[in-house]
Amino acid sequence: MDRLSAGQAGGDGGGGTLKESAEGELARLRREKAELVKQHAKEKAAWEKERAELEDERDVLKRSVVLWVKEAMGR
Repeated sequence: MDRLSAGQAGGDGGGGTLKESAEGELARLRREKAELVKQHAKEKAAWEKERAELEDERDVLKRSVVLWVKEAMGR
């Protein structure tokens, strides 16, 4: 709970009611937070996809090196 909704922020003694401008700002901040959360989720998904691709490439390279070394050793 924030100070404004608890009625502790100002000397209005309004019993926890927010002024209209404060309510608007709170709504705006909540919208911004929701947008940032969505953006973060998209970025996280992209990073996870890239990580999976890099892990696959690493595995292919490991197998390639093993085959190359076996071939070089004459096996």
